[in-house]
Amino acid sequence: MVAAPKKRIPKKKKIALVLSGGGTKAAAFHIGVAYALKEGGFEFYQGLKSDQNAAPPGERAIQTYVGSSGGSFIAAVMAAGYSLENISASFMGQGQESGMKFHPRPLPRLQYSKVFKIRPEIAKEQANQFQTIKNIMSSLIDGRFPSLLQLKWLRMTGIFSTQGLEQFLREEVLPSNRFEDYRPELFIVGTQLNEARKVIFGKNEYPPPPHDPTALYMRNISISDSIAASTALPVIFAPYPIIHESGDKYYYIDGETRETLSTHIAVDAGADLVIQSYTHQPYRWVREVGSLTKLGLPAIVIQGIYTLLEQKINSMYESYLSKKNAMISVSKYCKEAGVDPEITEKIIQVLEAELHQKRNIDLIPIHPDPTDTKTFLAEHLTLNPNKLGEIVKAGYRAGKRALSEYEFE
Repeated sequence: MVAAPKKRIPKKKKIALVLSGGGTKAAAFHIGVAYALKEGGFEFYQGLKSDQNAAPPGERAIQTYVGSSGGSFIAAVMAAGYSLENISASFMGQGQESGMKFHPRPLPRLQYSKVFKIRPEIAKEQANQFQTIKNIMSSLIDGRFPSLLQLKWLRMTGIFSTQGLEQFLREEVLPSNRFEDYRPELFIVGTQLNEARKVIFGKNEYPPPPHDPTALYMRNISISDSIAASTALPVIFAPYPIIHESGDKYYYIDGETRETLSTHIAVDAGADLVIQSYTHQPYRWVREVGSLTKLGLPAIVIQGIYTLLEQKINSMYESYLSKKNAMISVSKYCKEAGVDPEITEKIIQVLEAELHQKRNIDLIPIHPDPTDTKTFLAEHLTLNPNKLGEIVKAGYRAGKRALSEYEFE
């Protein structure tokens, strides 16, 4: 079999890294991807603006970080200046005396006691549990199905709170809690619960994207609050409250609720090469595992969610390719037809405006292999060092495989 020709990536002005959600599983996968990127010649622009000895970004430097949910934590610590060795040590419980890049202290080890806080409101929310059951039984006896409002046990907003994660970031991790203090651009994505709106926290504001006109860029929110909002996965974590400058309180849930992989944020920030790392890869049947029906409801639920998310990602990617190919075809036709280059340029500019896409954008998607059943079945919120280590390796393999398909100038 003849190998497919490599896709050529021309020299780029600005590179961005977009990291998906998916709990600690996704975070560990992103670490492995980052190792593959580093080995492939990419570097990471990091640290505070006050770092006097820091070098300017090189030609292959990632200057923009976009993170949602679990990816928001990795995006933040990478932008802050922690080395990959230090980040992986924090996840896998290895020695942390080395690997620091800009910090006088290493990244503390992640622990359940720090990032998973049980909400004290649970006892109050469940105080009338027995009366609720009685009301439900009465409804069923009378031939009426109980309403959702009667199911008060379902009215619990979440078992845990991300307030512990916010405190951990603010007190032990971040050298500064302000987006504007960092050299690279950092964006964290959240979802306003009661407005069904995507909010992008960062130091810069841009107009909402054409495909989501309700989206909002927001400044002057701390990084720790932004990450706590982005990681508030419904059912497991309660919606996270943030008080805006207006004095109003808004509740936030997981950053990927409205859109998976907010690639447009990187493009809004001027990136012309966007590297996407995500774990939403559905299971593809392999003989060693067989049918997911043998593994029970959790595997089936994850398969359903991943199937939905994969379709959304694929639709976005196919739309990007079709628009880019359309502009390439028009430009080629104009050249063959002898159209004046200035007129051709104006035609392409019109297409860019109407299609809402720049011609020079390149995307590199990185995800697990469809037959990588271990990564598919891995726990999403585990802090087991051995399990996280396996996921880091999976991310590294996926990154190496994806980069091997491209040739960079």
